[in-house]
Amino acid sequence: MNDLFEGPSVSDARQAEGGLSRAEKRALREERKRAAKRRRRALIAVLVAIVIIGLGGYFVWTRGVEFFSGLDEIGGTEEEILDFTGPGTGQVQVTVEAGATGTQMGTALTEAGVVASRAGFVAAYTANESSASIQPGTYNLFKEMKSSDAVVALLDPANRADYIFDVLPGSTADVITAKIAKVTGVTEADVDAAIADTAALGLPAEANGALEGWLWGDRYEFGLDVTPAEMVTEMIRRTVAQLDELAVPAENRETVLTKASIVEREAGADDKPNVASVIENRLALPMKLQMDSTVHYLVGGTDDATTTAADRETDSPYNTYLYAGLPPTPISSPGIDSINAVLNPPVTDYIYFVTVNPLTHETRFAATWTEHRKNVELYQDWLAENGS
Repeated sequence: MNDLFEGPSVSDARQAEGGLSRAEKRALREERKRAAKRRRRALIAVLVAIVIIGLGGYFVWTRGVEFFSGLDEIGGTEEEILDFTGPGTGQVQVTVEAGATGTQMGTALTEAGVVASRAGFVAAYTANESSASIQPGTYNLFKEMKSSDAVVALLDPANRADYIFDVLPGSTADVITAKIAKVTGVTEADVDAAIADTAALGLPAEANGALEGWLWGDRYEFGLDVTPAEMVTEMIRRTVAQLDELAVPAENRETVLTKASIVEREAGADDKPNVASVIENRLALPMKLQMDSTVHYLVGGTDDATTTAADRETDSPYNTYLYAGLPPTPISSPGIDSINAVLNPPVTDYIYFVTVNPLTHETRFAATWTEHRKNVELYQDWLAENGS
């Protein structure tokens, strides 16, 4: 047996040293040191071998399992690997189910005539390091594709046939429902009818039946069998989930969304906290909010333009120049930054603000009317210089 784990006992070693000279004792100690080093090196080698074997086993399990799962599950014999030469012809839609393995994808593709054999696709899937990134959904593919080309096609989002679209923060409910109508190919009237029963959609009671502000801005990916009502339900669900994550009490949700929707339409990213503080300061005075964004929501128009005197005279609770307090509902779907600004507004003495350069979105804040008038003059100078 070698000395990796065994050697003479301490007492035996000490007795043996008794009759040795000093030189022999030094030599013995040096030999013991060398033996200790050999044991350490041997132990390290064993540990490295264990790690290498473990990593190899993990690779075989994670990448090789797809290949071996291509074996005939009944007879236990390997399936013949067949492949088309490509590039394919015609068109067919194939659905990749959530959680599908390479073998399950290969089965679906073979049955649809996209690839020549399940085993051929599994081999190509295993060889492609990105294959695990294939997303569930329905894909537009060709028939008689080369298996490796089929894997690449499934990795390309452009081949998705599902309903995929973005809802931008600051979008109104009308804009969002129009987008749903466009991507699904139904009329806006049909979408409106499908989502008329807001309680059935899961809209919380505190929204008072108004969808505005409750349709979360995000990227959405829906299967081809989804309905407009299901789309809206998912948007509401995400809004509620975000508010719950931020620990917003149910009784405060509508107020938070309303304030945040104004911040979303009034401010750029850097100015959201200060605009939120202006809203709080005006409500506390009390002072009318006098926000152009609420008037734009009422009469139409863009948030990078001021309102006219006629706009500001329109009789509506959304006209915050005429009516004190918040408008009756949010005026858009706010993003997370706007909600956070409302939940954590900085303590300021700002009462006024104006965007002095609509191109750069530079915004000036003021605590007094005199300061504000100077900032307004900067905006008027910009208008004069830019021919507006």
